[in-house]
Amino acid sequence: MRIAAVDVGSNSIHMVVVEADPMGGQRVLAREKAMVRLARGEAKSGEIGPEAFQAGLEALAQMAKVIQGFGCETVMACGTAALRDAKNAQAFVLQAEQLGIPIQVISGEEEARLIHQAVSHAIPFPQEPVALVDIGGGSTELTWVRGGRVEASISLPWGLQRLADAAATSDPPTAHDLKRLRRFIRKILKKARKGLPEDLPETALALGTSGTLEDLARGAGGGYLCDEAQLRSFALRLWRTDVQGRTDRLGVDPKRAEVLHVGAIWALSLLEWLGAQRFRHLPVGLREGMVWEALKHGGAAIPPLADRRKASIEHLAARLDPDPGHSRQVMRLADQLFLALQPHFELGDTERHWLAFAARLHDIGFSISEKGHHKHSEYLVRNAALPGFWPEEVDLISQVVRYHRGKAPDPAKHEAFRALAPWHREVVRKLAAILRAADALDRRRRQAVHSLTASVDDGILKVRLEAAGDVEPEIEALREKGALLGALLDRRVEVTVA
Repeated sequence: MRIAAVDVGSNSIHMVVVEADPMGGQRVLAREKAMVRLARGEAKSGEIGPEAFQAGLEALAQMAKVIQGFGCETVMACGTAALRDAKNAQAFVLQAEQLGIPIQVISGEEEARLIHQAVSHAIPFPQEPVALVDIGGGSTELTWVRGGRVEASISLPWGLQRLADAAATSDPPTAHDLKRLRRFIRKILKKARKGLPEDLPETALALGTSGTLEDLARGAGGGYLCDEAQLRSFALRLWRTDVQGRTDRLGVDPKRAEVLHVGAIWALSLLEWLGAQRFRHLPVGLREGMVWEALKHGGAAIPPLADRRKASIEHLAARLDPDPGHSRQVMRLADQLFLALQPHFELGDTERHWLAFAARLHDIGFSISEKGHHKHSEYLVRNAALPGFWPEEVDLISQVVRYHRGKAPDPAKHEAFRALAPWHREVVRKLAAILRAADALDRRRRQAVHSLTASVDDGILKVRLEAAGDVEPEIEALREKGALLGALLDRRVEVTVA
C-alpha cells in the first residue's frame, strides 16, 4: 500500500510518500518541501497573499506529479492555521483539488492529536512528564504527556509568522521591539492558562516537531538537543543581527531569517511557561501522523465516505426527531456561527461536519421524554449504528449533543466527557457552545431568525441577527445559553437585530 501525506502548513508545504507492508513496516519513497509562507501578512489582510497563493499551488502541482508517479492508493492532505483563517482559503482549496490534492482543513486540536501520534510511533515516551511543542507559522500546539498518557492539550492561534506580523520589528530589531514582543507573548500565555487543568505537571523536557525548533536547535546547540541557556544565547545573537547577517553569519535559512528572532523569543517563553530546561527536536510531524492515521483505519483517508455518513445521520433523525424543521434551523444557524468564529476557535472541516451532525440529532431524546432530553439524545446517539463513523467520532458527537443544554462539560463531574482524549474535550466545549447559541435562537421553534453574522472585538462577541417579527425571547435565550460561548472567547455577548 502506498500512502501520500501532504501537510499544507502556514510556513511550509511538506509531502511524504511511504510504502507500507501488511505488518505495518514503512519505507519512505519520496519527500518534498516548499517554504511558501501562506500566512505571511494574513494577520493584517485576512487573506493569503497573491505571491504565496501562487507559490503554494505551484508546490502542490509538483507534489501531485510525484504522487501520481508512485501510483499512491491513498492521498491525504491537511491544511492548518493559514487555511483555517484566510478569507480566500476556500479558493485555494478548490484549486488544489483540481491539481489532484484534496485538502482537508483540520483544527488545532486535530493537529495536536496527529503530531502526538507521529511522536508516539517514533520514540518511547519517558516516564517523567514531557511536553510536545509544534511551532507552526500560524499556530502552536502543546500536549502534556506523563508516563505515556496524555494529560492535556491546547492549540494556540499564534505561530511564528503570525507573531512576526502582529509584533513587527525593525531590521535589526531594537530593545523596544523585544520589550513589546515579550509583553505581547505574556498576554497570550496568561490567557492560555485559563483553559488548562490546574494540576498540570512541570516538564523538564520539551519535544519539538517543527522546522522552527529544528533551526533553533541547530543554531543554538549544533544538533537536535538544546538547553535553555544555549537557546537564550542564540536568541541574543539573532536579535543583535540584521536579516542579511542572520543568513551570512549565523547560517539561518534565508526564508526564515526575517522571523527566526521572533521564533526564538516565542520558544524561550514557552520553555519558561512549561518549566522545561531543554528541548529535543524530533524529525517527525503532522505528515507522519497522517500516515499512521491512514494505516490505523486500513488505508482510509480522513474522514471516509462523506455521503454515507450524512445518510446515517438522516436515517437516525428520520426515525426519532420530533421536529425536523427546528433541528435543521439550528443546524443552519450553528453553521453560520461556526464560520464566523472559525479563526478564533481554530476549528476545521471535520469539526464543522461534527457540529452539523450534532445539531441535526440534538433533540432526538424527545422521543423518549422531554425531561432530560439532552441526556436521552446522548444515549441514543452513542448506541446508534452509524455506518461510516469511527467509534471515537460517535463518542464525540454524542457529547456535543449532551451539552447543548444544561451544565457545561466538566471532566471532574461527567464521566463520559472525562473519557474523551484531551484534544477532543476541547472540541466538545467549542462545538457545544456554538450549538447552545444556535438552539437558543430558535427558542420558540418558529424559525424567526433568518440568518446571523458575528464578530469578535476587544471584550465583546457581537452577534447580529436578520429576523422577522419579535425575537426578544430568542435574544434573551441567547444571553442565557451563550454564557459558555462568551466564557470560551473571554468576551461578553452583545446581540443586535438588523
